[in-house]
Amino acid sequence: MHSKKSPDPICALDLEKWRIRHGLTIAAACELLGLPYHKWGALSKTPAAPIQDATVCMLLTLYDQYPETLPIQRAPDFLSFMRALGYAPDKPADRTQCASALGREGVAAYRWFDEINRLSRPVERLMEAIQRLPAPSGQEKRRILESTAQAVAQRMGVPDPIQRKSWRVQR
Repeated sequence: MHSKKSPDPICALDLEKWRIRHGLTIAAACELLGLPYHKWGALSKTPAAPIQDATVCMLLTLYDQYPETLPIQRAPDFLSFMRALGYAPDKPADRTQCASALGREGVAAYRWFDEINRLSRPVERLMEAIQRLPAPSGQEKRRILESTAQAVAQRMGVPDPIQRKSWRVQR
């Protein structure tokens, strides 16, 4: 039995190719990906190094597969986003599953309900992109979010982060 080779991880060179393909400035690319400008420079110094932020990788994948998600629009609060995608905010398992589907540790969901702990810019951008999908229902958007998370997890060598509620690689 042969195991399928995982696709290569997303690296800084992939970000640069995407930026050029879409005719974006570095500042615009940073805004769309939620990255600080200085982070782009740091990533560019090691173009073959895998991007460690799963949410940024998910954004890049989503923007490539669904270019209509590129325009900027402010994200709703986490509670509204969860409801729109069919997650039940009152169920702890749904809270952590949604956070994991957004490329973060499941426990992050609890912080996001607290107004003091804002969402990170990459998470905001991913929520915005998911909202702009032309999918007919929240359930379809959720399916796309979770399948994108699984595809990126495979590329990063992370086993089932949604069920495990963690993007950490167990060694």
